[in-house]
Amino acid sequence: MANELPKGAPRRIDALKPIVYQCNRCANCFDLSWLGQYNKCPAYKARKFESYLSRGKFNIARALVDGVIDYDQDIAERVFSCAECRACAEHCFKFLDTIEVFAAMKADLAERGLVPQRLQEGLGGPDGLDVTHNIYRAPHKERLAWGPAPERVDRPAETVFYVGCSSAFVRQNMAIDTAALLDRIGADYTVLSDEWCCGHPYLAAGQPEKARQVLEHNLSLFRQVGAKRVVFNCPGCLKVFRKDMPALLGESLPVRPVHVLEEIAHRVAEGRLRFKPLVPKAKVVYHDSCTLGRWLGIYEAPREIIRAIPGVTLVEMARNRRDAYCCGAGGMIRFHYDDIASEAGADRLREAEASGANLLVTSCPACLMQFQQTRNRLRSSLQVMDITELIVRQLERTEYI
Repeated sequence: MANELPKGAPRRIDALKPIVYQCNRCANCFDLSWLGQYNKCPAYKARKFESYLSRGKFNIARALVDGVIDYDQDIAERVFSCAECRACAEHCFKFLDTIEVFAAMKADLAERGLVPQRLQEGLGGPDGLDVTHNIYRAPHKERLAWGPAPERVDRPAETVFYVGCSSAFVRQNMAIDTAALLDRIGADYTVLSDEWCCGHPYLAAGQPEKARQVLEHNLSLFRQVGAKRVVFNCPGCLKVFRKDMPALLGESLPVRPVHVLEEIAHRVAEGRLRFKPLVPKAKVVYHDSCTLGRWLGIYEAPREIIRAIPGVTLVEMARNRRDAYCCGAGGMIRFHYDDIASEAGADRLREAEASGANLLVTSCPACLMQFQQTRNRLRSSLQVMDITELIVRQLERTEYI
């Protein structure tokens, strides 16, 4: 049921009217025709109606700011279908921040009680995100069940390893492998027993105030241990701290947020890390996480690492780097839009198969889960692996310089 707000209540979308009016309906958000592919948007690909596409949602936004229509459940169904892959913004002819417009619409819809039911149910309830501080509804006391060394927990250190919900609860091998990498490079780091979810699910559900609250909690923990930088293996968590936190809190970060691949690639380039040959040899295709790529601009670091492993031939999908297609795991759409997420995952996995690779490597826990589930569903022979696992398996020598 929608919330009753006073007539004429302020809306975030109205403040973005100048941006909304700049869309000239050029259709650059539709296609990648120069690559032989005619789609960028998973929601549009699955639902077929333009109102699910960036241009269509801008038409809705214009009708809203012009007072022609008002928010309702049909609009919510379209706005929340966005996987936040940022492909439309990356290729916008006018360089418009399309995701900023959609985020404003989400927040307006959330204030009016128009969050899609299954998404709202995924966040709420007695074991929801507000209570357990993770999206998987697991007991908060199990956050360190992946088994960090006791001497690493809650100790003063300049580096915090921010584990994230997915690595802590459902893809614990990523937490174990990342900790192993930090040990191998001699990092002085700590993990936090009271770490909370980064807040991305709240942002995806149009609830920035709740995201601000969890960010303030995590920042207080960083200050307690004297951290100067925070290392992530989840691009989604990193994006929240690097991109969203300064805007939400109105201040610059007191810590430097980095992805673990940036640290590893730097050491590989300096010759401080060596890899043993991969046996048997393999063709590896790398999937660009939308968040690590289009949101954060990290494209080459993972490729440089993969190329440095003897016995590996790196191949590319037709759509790669800034043109890479979303796997369908972003924006929390799996909670309410199973068809969109599943179709995008299948499309991307088939594109990876077409590259001739034996192994599909990614650098995001959400992408990893999506590809593993899709591989099983499609009975694909393509192996799927997170890049941290590949690195740990093949590391031969470390030099601390």
